[in-house]
Amino acid sequence: MELLLGVAREDAAHGSRLGGNPPAALIDDPVLSTHDYLLTLGADTAPWLGGHEVSVFVRRGYGIGDPDDRYPDIAVTAVLHTPSPRSDTAAAVYPFVASRALAPVAADPYASSLIRIAEDPQRVQQEESYLAPVRDAGYTLLFTFDEEGYPTESGVVSEYQFGYGAVHFFGKLDESGNATEIVAGLIENS
Repeated sequence: MELLLGVAREDAAHGSRLGGNPPAALIDDPVLSTHDYLLTLGADTAPWLGGHEVSVFVRRGYGIGDPDDRYPDIAVTAVLHTPSPRSDTAAAVYPFVASRALAPVAADPYASSLIRIAEDPQRVQQEESYLAPVRDAGYTLLFTFDEEGYPTESGVVSEYQFGYGAVHFFGKLDESGNATEIVAGLIENS
C-alpha cells in the first residue's frame, strides 16, 4: 500500500493536518514542554492507525548536524492518541510551517509528497545501516515525512528544519495490524 499526502491550500481543525496548534488530546502531555508540534495523521489515513491518530513533534532547538538524528536517541517524537481537534492553546506551535490540512495527492514521478505511507523507504541517502537499529528493535516502516514535498508557494514553510531532508517513522504492530507504538527512526539531510 502506498498513500501520498500533500499540503492543502486550506486549514483543517480535524483529521490530517500540518502545523498550527497541537491536538487538544495532548494538551497535558509532557512532550509539549520540550518539543514543537509538526503534524497529525488522521485516524482514517492508514489502516495501521486502528482508529487512532499519530502526531509528530520536533525537539525545540533541533538543528542540522545535531547528534540526535537516529533511533533510539532522536529529536523527533511520534505520539499515538485518540482523534482530537486542534487545541485552543498556542503552546508548542512549530515555528517554521503554516497551519494547513494534509490531503491525498496523486503519485507524480517528478515530484515528492510531504507524507508517503508505504512499507519501503525512499531514502535521500541510500545507507541501509542507518536503519538497522530501528529494524533490529522490531519496528517496520510506516511513513516518511519529506521536506521536498512542501509546496513552492510562499508562506507555507519558512525554514527547512531537516535541511530539505526526510524523517522516517517506524512502528510495532499488534496481531490485528494496528500500531501499538510509533517512533522516528532516522532524520536524513539532503
